[in-house]
Amino acid sequence: MANFTKKAIKESFVKLLNEKPLAKISVKDIVEDCGINRNSFYYHFQDIPALLEEIITEQAEELI
Repeated sequence: MANFTKKAIKESFVKLLNEKPLAKISVKDIVEDCGINRNSFYYHFQDIPALLEEIITEQAEELI
């Protein structure tokens, strides 16, 4: 379940990035988009920059 939730958070964040600028995306936007509560977000990520860092790291590793 944890991997599913973490993946859903990442997918929602990327979807929102395609719709609006990074500075306009809030944790509330992300959790509403993927249908989880704020506690679940904070269980997996400290904040939005930590989420962004993990996504960038994963994509960089895929390229290498």
